Amino acid sequence: MSTLGIVALDAVDHALAREWNCENLLLERHRDLETFAYSGENPTTLEVWTSVATGVGPEEHGLASTGEQQQWRNPVLEYASTVAPYVLPKEARVRIGTWLRGDAGGEDGDVEMTLRQTSHSHLFRPDGRVVRWWPGVTPGEHVSETWHWLNLASSGEITDEELWRRLYGNAGLEAGWLQGMGQTDVAVAGVHMHVLDAAGHAFATRPDRLRQVYERVDRLLGTVREHVDELLVLSDHGMQVAWIDGDDEPGFHSWRALASTTLEDEPPASVFDVRDWVDEHAATGDGTRAERQPAVMDTTEEQLRDLGYLE
Repeated sequence: MSTLGIVALDAVDHALAREWNCENLLLERHRDLETFAYSGENPTTLEVWTSVATGVGPEEHGLASTGEQQQWRNPVLEYASTVAPYVLPKEARVRIGTWLRGDAGGEDGDVEMTLRQTSHSHLFRPDGRVVRWWPGVTPGEHVSETWHWLNLASSGEITDEELWRRLYGNAGLEAGWLQGMGQTDVAVAGVHMHVLDAAGHAFATRPDRLRQVYERVDRLLGTVREHVDELLVLSDHGMQVAWIDGDDEPGFHSWRALASTTLEDEPPASVFDVRDWVDEHAATGDGTRAERQPAVMDTTEEQLRDLGYLE
């Protein structure tokens, strides 16, 4: 079975990808992807990516960016967060939340935050399809981490060098996971990458720095391209920058979303078309479902217990 890899590349701007000739962002066929705004004037990450996966808008999938988009893993903190909006302004809540999380990034799991998830059906639900870090479909810890790290950097608690070490580290994990899925028998593997969104907000007035990030991500996608049979690259929105005429608010999201593919067909035209497009183009094999088989291992259960893998 061939694997269709989907890279949900947050904030990659079609105009900037063309300006800098990013061949692995643009692939063989590329077009503007029609996106939308629901709770504000510009497209937002949680609303759009959930719509990409479900094929419906926030009024149906239930995830609008009008309130708190994140939730605490710790149930006590999550309960407190439901009360806080009634007694504290948002600025104070952000400041307290950043303090609670510290610089550990929630590694102990006690103060970790995740994104809220939809209960609506989505394109990754059928057998033979896998997904990691997709906002609205998975906990999306990497997005919450990015927002937290940007807060730490803006307050001077971590250096610019440390910020980008962490962001590129997450990008490598995301790309590496998709490379690994390309070696398995899955029809569709989707992953979300957030590094270009952070770069767009940070370098909207600095074309040299933003181009550097685009080119590094483009090279990273080149390695992904070598490990999957076909590739679909999508963005939820672009990013307004100081050097494009008409971009009045550099650092704010633009409407220049991108869809590109290696397949011999036009990529989807709208974020609401992606689910049906994937259903149409994903491999189906011979139409039958293989009977589930247990994993085959040479190591016996007794040996695994002796090694400490089993209790």
